[in-house]
Amino acid sequence: MGDTNVDERVAGAGAVTHPSLKHAAAAYLREQILTGKLVPGTRIDQDEVSATLGMSRLPVREALIELAQESLVDAVPRRGAFVARLERADIVDHYRIFGLVAGLAASRAAGTLTADQLTRLRDLHESFVAATDPDGKARWNHEFHKLINRAGGSRRLASVLGLLSRSLPVRYFEFAPQWAEISAGHHERIVRALEARDAHGAQRLVEHHVAESGELAVEILQEMGYWERPGGEPGETRASGAA
Repeated sequence: MGDTNVDERVAGAGAVTHPSLKHAAAAYLREQILTGKLVPGTRIDQDEVSATLGMSRLPVREALIELAQESLVDAVPRRGAFVARLERADIVDHYRIFGLVAGLAASRAAGTLTADQLTRLRDLHESFVAATDPDGKARWNHEFHKLINRAGGSRRLASVLGLLSRSLPVRYFEFAPQWAEISAGHHERIVRALEARDAHGAQRLVEHHVAESGELAVEILQEMGYWERPGGEPGETRASGAA
């Protein structure tokens, strides 16, 4: 699904509004957590994160509140914010929930996509297939799914999709190059279903695509040793800062 380069976005932000700083800090910390760079039980040093990102503590503190609402961070009174422990089932369930919502958007998109949008969708798919580097794959993948989601989503559905997708920053195309070929096959079948105005087929294919990407996310974290590292109880480890 939608991979993003958090470091580039933060570095290129320049003079941005306060909400943008909060979102940038939250995106940065999500990636640190979900790629295993910040292990469970690690205390997040707000001063260190602020210095790394070149911003004040306020947007970092607000980002931690947002991450606590997403169950990625445990806020312990008078002690600080600690990286929550994610179990395999947490990740799989998150992707399955996301897949259900994205599948609903795809089913609606089957009836709302215009001929021009369908042409654009196929062009995006072909650009994804032609891309040769992980960043290119991630960019075209993001655009592909964004077009479907926007075509099929109400404002409420789009809001839920945005919230769920922000917690899925695993870089599949960097850590699992074989996913590009698998994903291309999924995309081709999704495009065909949408071109055929097959709402049920599009929904089922998107649900399967996202669920399988969740299984892959677990495999990637497993290979990175995420569940073999010490941690779990808040306060066991102190963050060493940005990576």
